[in-house]
This record gives sequence, structure tokens and C-alpha cells, in this order.
Amino acid sequence: MKILKNTLKYGMILCIALFAACKKDEVEAENKNETPIDLADYYIIGRRPAQLSNGQTVQIPYIINFDEYGKASLLGEGNMPFTFKDGKIRIDGTMVFTVENNTITAYEDVIKRYPFTSYSLQKKPTKNQLNGNVYQGNWTNIAKTFSVFTFRPDTYDEKAGTTYPFSGNYTLIANIAARSNTPNAAADNYAEYNLVLIDGKLEVTCHKKNLVGAGSETFTYGVFTKVP
Repeated sequence: MKILKNTLKYGMILCIALFAACKKDEVEAENKNETPIDLADYYIIGRRPAQLSNGQTVQIPYIINFDEYGKASLLGEGNMPFTFKDGKIRIDGTMVFTVENNTITAYEDVIKRYPFTSYSLQKKPTKNQLNGNVYQGNWTNIAKTFSVFTFRPDTYDEKAGTTYPFSGNYTLIANIAARSNTPNAAADNYAEYNLVLIDGKLEVTCHKKNLVGAGSETFTYGVFTKVP
């Protein structure tokens, strides 16, 4: 009887060991089959708080673009070094994104400079999503509330009736956003535009200088819907 008990005991231990080994092999196989993503094919998009010229706080879109040279660029700012290791995207010691299964699960604003309220890792489209489209809608806090944006391969124009028409070149970002320093067609003034397609709409921030007199500045934001 004692021999039988020992046999059963060691048999159970062997079964448990074999089961654990099999599970370990399965996990290792899954890890080996999981291909690390190339961040140069992706971007991070979301929203952040911003204060307009009239003191109103709104949630504006931002985009972080990655290139193949280990640089990340936040819309409106310069290039910053980044690393992607052990499921963490670290950008210039200021931003840390935790990624699981190609999804951002957590974010740390290391120096409390980039208080993003949302974030999503997205794959870049293969072609320009702005080209050939027309968007119309309203600005938030300036008199010329209604505008129409028309895009071509690398140029666009904004028209608000006959007031302050702007046109010029834009720099495409991740095929989903653009940045432009645009001269005023009616005067020597200029405006800085950030244009982002997010949630199916074109959202634009615009920093205008000398629009209503020397030294004047206006920062505004608008949401524009695609015209069928």
C-alpha cells in the first residue's frame, strides 16, 4: 500500500511538472510569434487642453509622429528622441506610453508639461487623407465664425465669405494631419495652422498674428465637417 501511495504521489508531481512545462512552452511560443511593431508606421493621436484668446478652455487634438531615425515629433514642436522597449514608448524623458497588444494602456506625463486627456496608437494611412476633400464649419471664438477648407495634394485654402481668405502650402504629417504657416492674401499678416483629422472631422487650431493691428494675436479653434 505504501508503494502504491508513493507511486500515485510521484505520478501527480510528474503530471503537474509536465503541465507547467507545456504552459511555459505555449507562452514562449506566443512571445516568439508576436512581431514587434515598427513605430515608423504608427502615430499617437488624442486630445489635450488649450486656452483660447478669449480665456475659454477647449480640448484640441494633438498628434505624435514617429520616423525611422528614432525621432518623434509632437505637432507644433521639434523632433525628440524616442525608444520603444519592454512595452514602453519613452519620448525625450517627458512622455511615457505603456503599450499592450498595440494598444496604449497607460500614459505618464513625466515633467507635467503634456497633460494629454486621451491617446490612441494608430497605423498610418498609405495615402494623403486630406487631398481632394472640402470641409466646412465654425470657429469657436472669433468673428469670422464660418469657414470652408479646400485641400489639394500639397496646398489648401480657407475661405470665410470674402473676409480674410488664406491660401498656401501645407506640410503633411502621417497622412492624417498637416501644419502650415500661411500668408494672408489681403495683407502682410500671417497665420499658423495645425489641421488634424480626428473622429471623422477636421479639427483646426489657428494662431493669427497682426490680424487686427500690429502686435495683435489670436488663438482659435474650430471643427469642420467633410462636404459630401
